[in-house]
Amino acid sequence: ESKRLPAQMPRKKKGGGGKSGGGDGDILKNDNILQAVCFADSFRSHMRPLTFSEPKVMLPLVNVPMINYALEFLASNGVEELFVLCCSYMEDIASHVKGSIYNRSMKIHIVNCENSFSEGDALRHIEQMQVLKSEFILMSGDVIANFDLKRVLDEHKARKKKDKLNIMTAIFKKAEPSHNTRSHFDKTIVALDGKSGELLSYDTNTEEQGTQLEASLFDKHATINFHHDLMDTNIYVCSLDVLDVLGENFDWQDMRENFIKGVLGDTVLGNKINSHIVTAEYAARVQDPKTYHSVSNDIIRRWTYPLIPELNLLSETTYQVQRYNIYKEKKVQIARSSRITRNTVIGSGTKIGPKCILDQCTIGRNVVLASGVQLRNCHVWDNCKIGKDVKVVDSIIGRKVEIKDGVEIGSNCILGNYTIIATSRKIPSFSRICVEVFEDDCEEDKLKDAKREGKELTGHAQTYLYTGELEDLDYGPYSSFCQNPATAFEWSEDCEGDEDEDDWDENNRMEFSSEGKIATSEKVTQDSEGNKKFEKEMTETLHRGIKGKMSVDDIVQEVVSLKLTHHAVLEEYFAACFYAFFSLLEPQPIEGKDAELETKRSLFMKLNNWKAVVSKFSSDEKDQVLMLDGLAKCCIRYPKYFEVFEYTLELLYDWDILGEDSALDWEEAMTEKSDTNSERILKKADGFLTFLKQADEEDDEDEED
Repeated sequence: ESKRLPAQMPRKKKGGGGKSGGGDGDILKNDNILQAVCFADSFRSHMRPLTFSEPKVMLPLVNVPMINYALEFLASNGVEELFVLCCSYMEDIASHVKGSIYNRSMKIHIVNCENSFSEGDALRHIEQMQVLKSEFILMSGDVIANFDLKRVLDEHKARKKKDKLNIMTAIFKKAEPSHNTRSHFDKTIVALDGKSGELLSYDTNTEEQGTQLEASLFDKHATINFHHDLMDTNIYVCSLDVLDVLGENFDWQDMRENFIKGVLGDTVLGNKINSHIVTAEYAARVQDPKTYHSVSNDIIRRWTYPLIPELNLLSETTYQVQRYNIYKEKKVQIARSSRITRNTVIGSGTKIGPKCILDQCTIGRNVVLASGVQLRNCHVWDNCKIGKDVKVVDSIIGRKVEIKDGVEIGSNCILGNYTIIATSRKIPSFSRICVEVFEDDCEEDKLKDAKREGKELTGHAQTYLYTGELEDLDYGPYSSFCQNPATAFEWSEDCEGDEDEDDWDENNRMEFSSEGKIATSEKVTQDSEGNKKFEKEMTETLHRGIKGKMSVDDIVQEVVSLKLTHHAVLEEYFAACFYAFFSLLEPQPIEGKDAELETKRSLFMKLNNWKAVVSKFSSDEKDQVLMLDGLAKCCIRYPKYFEVFEYTLELLYDWDILGEDSALDWEEAMTEKSDTNSERILKKADGFLTFLKQADEEDDEDEED
């Protein structure tokens, strides 16, 4: 993430003493200890301009230095000796790591790799030091994980004992290509042996929507499984042979592009890489603003347990959790007229003035918000000052940034550390602004243009409008890896928050539409692809919550947050909810055949335990009509669920989630449509609707009597 020095050619032969290369402290002598190597540099530039003044692994992730998550993962898995490879900012990283609580549980060495400009160079550097004794863990300092490594280590050692050619185990996380924690650039397809899990192919060049495999592999492996739903966690269990192979191939720079592909393609030596797939546990890497935001949300929403704010495991923090995943440290001041909606973290010493609205934000320590500030999906780091009526959405605000009164900042912006924005400025979406760059890496004309444009935007002379072209970095358009690539949002004069406390409605929380207005979700529409993505994420969330036995309140807040994040209309919300429940039924219904008693019993149990997810947005008759529209839409998409349609109506009615008038109003609306789907739906609901009408007639007769 920082400026690089030219690489030096590493020696091919091992040599040097235990402290060679800048390692510090005595090396532990016991060959049986568990060792690890951690990269303190990602060798990428996607988080610029935030990394011009500090290393990426020291950036705050939910108000904790990013590297602390990696240190906690290693310490909790029994690592006794750790080598942190620093290619830049060594003093800053050493000071932090040596002063952390992890220096008590692990022997930590800071290794100076200032002449390394790649992962391969840094590993060849430590190979020359001869400090690693046996199998070791290799990972990046920007990875967040909570799974148990013991099983992976045991499996790796067993394979190694049986066949010495098994030199590495790569750990993958089950995640679809559209998953929030997968980078836009990650289109990897891997091929695994169906029985052993041996990695056979690792293809990152999938622009043509396909992959190639040597025909001979089909002769050697009875079953080969192709996966596009596996994300490389950048955590590996390595034998010492990995270092030997890198030493013999000094042109291999990247672990994935060069080492893994190189080993798999070398049929002469025949070294093998195996896989381990993480499913229920968490693992993700912060690679860019998009994944930074997604991982932050996962931490706040507690998917990373025990790496969650209120346990205060990772740093000297004092967080306590409240309803709706609101975390606050001690000494936080919030005006009574301000509103914190959900999924928000607020650091110690922060002061929030009157009539502010914060929705799904991380606020650092000693931040000052004046009156009328509106923040949504924002990350505001320590010691920032934000003036009156400032509006910011989907953006990252660096340390000690000062935003004057009346500023409006569009989506997907980054304000680097120490930036100042003058009064009433409008910053367009996708702007990256900073006060320092690596001037030696920039052409003079481009630098002048960036400075001129920065001054025009912010009103301050010593400011740059940063783009990748400024340093001739070729990693694609920023819009593809920004915080929220799906949206471009600009504030308008109509975008005003609700200033009347009495009008605030917890069930009708604010949303920001693409036109820049705060609106209820019924005024926001989606395309079909958005609906599919929302349904998929809703299903995954509910299934994880149900199988993980989360509390009802927590799961309700999760799905509500998903609804708001995707701007899902109520009909789509209910359709996704019912599909999530129906897909868990055992046994599944069969289209055209009455649902079995066991299927109905399964539905009763699922809905009864989690009906709060449905009732959350069905408090009035209009919403109940939309609920039935969503139920019908689910059955139209997946026709086998028509067989439980009427029984679902009965349950909703019995539990007072569905009212009689709402059901009859819905019937009237469906009758007016007069299409094939409507007729089929009404036919399935006929028994229930007839029952309601008869009950209504009996009530009328009783009143007449």
